[in-house]
Amino acid sequence: MPIRPFVPSDTAAVAALWHATWHEAHGALFSPEIVAMRTPETFLKRLAPLAAGILVAEIDNTVVGFAALEHNEVDQFYVAPSVRGTGLAATLLAAAEAELARRGVADAVIQCTTGNTRAYRFYSKSGWSDSGIANLPIWMPDSRMIKHPTHVLKKRLIR
Repeated sequence: MPIRPFVPSDTAAVAALWHATWHEAHGALFSPEIVAMRTPETFLKRLAPLAAGILVAEIDNTVVGFAALEHNEVDQFYVAPSVRGTGLAATLLAAAEAELARRGVADAVIQCTTGNTRAYRFYSKSGWSDSGIANLPIWMPDSRMIKHPTHVLKKRLIR
């Protein structure tokens, strides 16, 4: 399962995967107003500034996962339901961690929305430690500032 840097031709596939998996993982955790604002177009808009730091996982030329890296953070991490349990998510997260370490990041961060227990278990199993819950801003397509309780997980990448 190749992990590679994002290329512009990945845009539609990554945005579609992000839209679908965000709704699956977070749709019941946010208000209907916020969920309704998460359209395919808003994911395309949010993708553009992250593109330079995205790693893509693909199988048979189909995008099945991505990790968006920004500064010291795995900013977004999603895999298709069809590949869960195959080891792809662990491989993609390890690649994201290695890339951050290559950039000189000693201590990495990943956020996990409270209530997203599947992701929380995966990150914990992958060696990430919960440093607590913070009321952090979430991205809003209309630029409003809305905060949501979020686990802040950390992992030391360089010793």
